[in-house]
Amino acid sequence: MEYREIAPHPRLARHVECLWMFGSGSREVVQRVLPDGCTDLVFVLSGGRIQASVAGAMTRPLLTTMRPGEEVFGIRFHPAMSHGLLRTPVAMLTDSVTDLESLWGKDGRALEQRLGDAGSMRARLALLEAVVYPPPSLTPVQQAAQSILRNGGNISPDDLARNAGLSARHFRRLCIEQAGIGAKTLCRVVRFRRAALDISRQSRQWADFALGHGYYDQAHFINEFKEFSGLTPAAYACSFSLPNRHDAAKS
Repeated sequence: MEYREIAPHPRLARHVECLWMFGSGSREVVQRVLPDGCTDLVFVLSGGRIQASVAGAMTRPLLTTMRPGEEVFGIRFHPAMSHGLLRTPVAMLTDSVTDLESLWGKDGRALEQRLGDAGSMRARLALLEAVVYPPPSLTPVQQAAQSILRNGGNISPDDLARNAGLSARHFRRLCIEQAGIGAKTLCRVVRFRRAALDISRQSRQWADFALGHGYYDQAHFINEFKEFSGLTPAAYACSFSLPNRHDAAKS
């Protein structure tokens, strides 16, 4: 099974980026998961059983290994949009992968059982959509996160705070609570993500590429890219055969 992303139901589109699935086939697969500002509910199907976890917003790359025959699927929330949906403070999940059972108790086990009993991957994804109930309105931080995405990360956190009618300090605290990372870091991560995606689509004259993506210069771009991916841009450009949670299907 190749990595695939599926657009969510329209009622979820404001909060959910996509549903996704991937299978290791007959081989062991190592994935380099890159920071994207998102939070994912992740489900691993192995030996007929499903184990669920939550992957929080990340500030560093994560290498994971899938054993032969495993299937992984999940639902990915836009930055800050899992706030209020996961029954736990989002800030507690940053740079971590946490068993869903430890967060939800018997409800987590029940969801694993229901997904395991579903007859197909399509049925499992439909069930995931059915258990997500987004609130009708967005918080100021969630509105700011939308602005960050629209601007590719190239927007001032001070402007975001001012637009939200909050002090910079209060806005940063709320952003950490609801997105898992501060507004400045989220801007950097979103800018990095766009650059990582575009590396496969554009010519790689790195100086021009860096300026076109909002970096001061080539050195600034390379340093931030290495911080978030663990690779230089040139090395990453050669690694597209490694699927990860945000660019395998798009690059």
